[in-house]
Amino acid sequence: MDNKNKIEHKKEIWGFYDQMRPVQIEAIQEQTPIAYLPWGAIEYHGNHNPTGLDSIKAYNLCLDLAKKKGGLVFPTINLAANLIKSYPGVDFPKHSIEFSENLIRLICEEYLEQLVQQGFKIIVILSGHAGEPHLTILKKVAEEFNIKYPKIHVWSFAEFDILPDNLLVANHSALGETSLQLHYAPETVCLNCLPKDRPISLELDAVSGKDPRLATKDIGEKTAKVYLKNASIIMEELIQKYL
Repeated sequence: MDNKNKIEHKKEIWGFYDQMRPVQIEAIQEQTPIAYLPWGAIEYHGNHNPTGLDSIKAYNLCLDLAKKKGGLVFPTINLAANLIKSYPGVDFPKHSIEFSENLIRLICEEYLEQLVQQGFKIIVILSGHAGEPHLTILKKVAEEFNIKYPKIHVWSFAEFDILPDNLLVANHSALGETSLQLHYAPETVCLNCLPKDRPISLELDAVSGKDPRLATKDIGEKTAKVYLKNASIIMEELIQKYL
């Protein structure tokens, strides 16, 4: 292989697992055996955001990281427990598809087992949904696999886990999530759909956190950049240890 072909080969460090042929997958996996598993939800996020917000967010955050550090991005898992439809004190029964905690654990275990069998050394689970114990279940299963398979590492987290609180905390369709949505998929957001003559609330608007009427694309872009910087540092540490 000449130098030019070597350089071109090195460029192919990431890809979409479900959109590639086996030879393409294996070429990337040989260099960077990293799997990204975006974990989303179909959940009501008020009248101003799409029901797939958690999935869109998780997918794009994984994509950003894969482009920088290499690896294969798997299709988003649109299954979640502990959605707003079952949250105490609110009444939003529609536009959410909720699954049991036991099913989430089982899917996570079976998915991870097969990714380990496929030869991935680092597996990233990024949960766009922060409902509890949904998020804790994904983290717990990751911990169990890290004990079971000490030569591989599963990193399960939500984006706010690696961001400063002054930039992003756990929220539901509030300023933080809405700003990220404006950054990644602005056509899906309708800030004008929020009321203009009263405070925003969880009970009326399905919003938990800072006022989403203050959300901007610039805030979302800044959040995504800091996330990528912090996530890349952690990924590099994992790459040095496990690859």
